[in-house]
Amino acid sequence: MKWKHYLICAILIIVGMVCGIELFRILDIKSGEYGSVFVYDELNSYQEFSKFDYGIIDFATDDFVNYTSITTYANQDFDGTKSDYYLFFNGRPLNNVTQTAGKISGDLIIKFYDLDGIVITTAQLNFTVEYLANSTKVTIATHNQNNSISYLNAYMNINGAVLKVVL
Repeated sequence: MKWKHYLICAILIIVGMVCGIELFRILDIKSGEYGSVFVYDELNSYQEFSKFDYGIIDFATDDFVNYTSITTYANQDFDGTKSDYYLFFNGRPLNNVTQTAGKISGDLIIKFYDLDGIVITTAQLNFTVEYLANSTKVTIATHNQNNSISYLNAYMNINGAVLKVVL
């Protein structure tokens, strides 16, 4: 009967060592840099025309796929035919910026990565600022693809949401 006790103790010691090694691997902390630094246009070299500070954008939806936010502000004197305007969201310039006499619009793609640097999902935001006679209307639209709206809300909780129109 003694040899069985020795065998059981040996098996328990081996299992304990294997579990200890695996626990060490799980709890091992690694330091690293994920992604790369991308330099945008300097916002400081532009003159700010309008600033819309949302904090967190309150999106509305009817079908849980298309999300929009429409906000109105006081009117401003905007003439898109006289000067070139640019849009920045959280300091990042928007792409495909188009402007007319009373409207400027652009879009921005925000990519969300996991810890291994692999893209989980992307959120494409479409911004439209309309300078009307009695108000300024800002419309932000996005599509929820691969749960991108949840990642976008987490992004805004950390970074906020500031849209700037600059000269």
